[in-house]
Formats: sequence, C-alpha cells, structure tokens
Amino acid sequence: MSYQASIHHLITGRFLLHCSVEGHDLHEAENAAIAKAALKSRAHPRDMDVRHLHQCMARRDTDCSD
Repeated sequence: MSYQASIHHLITGRFLLHCSVEGHDLHEAENAAIAKAALKSRAHPRDMDVRHLHQCMARRDTDCSD
C-alpha cells in the first residue's frame, strides 16, 4: 500500500520531509518514512517524528476505449 508521510524533527519541531512510501501497514510505512528522511536530512532517526501519515487511495485504471 502507498502512504503519504510528513516528517518533523522531534526536538525542534522543524519540518524535514514530505514523501511517499510503501508498506504493508502503518507501522512499516512509518519506519520507511523515517528511514527515507534520515538519509535525506542526515539526521538521526530517533530524532524524527512522523506527524501525518495517511494511506493513498488506489488509482482506478479506466479503459475508455469502445
């Protein structure tokens, strides 16, 4: 499943990253988002907080050919 996450620095509250991640559940998606933010910001993962995490709606592929 796809999720959208907003990651902030736990101590300062500063916004770090908004990203899309894949995961089987919310916990796995949260861990993936923190890992992605840690790589991009070079901050320690334990200093990060996922403030917003929501599942993306599945796209419906429509075939409009007659």
